[in-house]
Amino acid sequence: MRAYLIAWVFALLVACSRGYRVGDEVMVEWEGKDYPAVILEADGATKFKVHFIGFDDVWDESVPKSRIKGKRTGNEVQPEPPPKVRQKAMEAAQSNTFRVGDHVRVEWKDRLYPAQIVDVVGKERYKVRYEGYGSEWDEIVGLNRVQPK
Repeated sequence: MRAYLIAWVFALLVACSRGYRVGDEVMVEWEGKDYPAVILEADGATKFKVHFIGFDDVWDESVPKSRIKGKRTGNEVQPEPPPKVRQKAMEAAQSNTFRVGDHVRVEWKDRLYPAQIVDVVGKERYKVRYEGYGSEWDEIVGLNRVQPK
């Protein structure tokens, strides 16, 4: 019985310490809070390039394994954007074509869908929410996909 228990604990430890892989959705510490991200590249077992889900690609970064807090469960609440992200968005909003709250049409797979600008994430980059869809369908799009309503 003791040998079985030791084998079970060892198997559990190995499973828990499995390394992260490209494509894994994880929670990553960023500016003191944990944000959902996807691993884009792995540099060995200790450094990973990640994309923060819901943020522009300019915020992608290489992070040490110590900043990865585990795999996503899918029910995490995403905190407000870090101050540096909010500041850059506010600067961009001064000269962008659209503003938060604007109703627009967004091109998706060669069709236009009604949407609303819910955030400005960079120079002519917008987070949109499609009308009739939940926030899980929100998308960051460039000006080339947005038209006035």
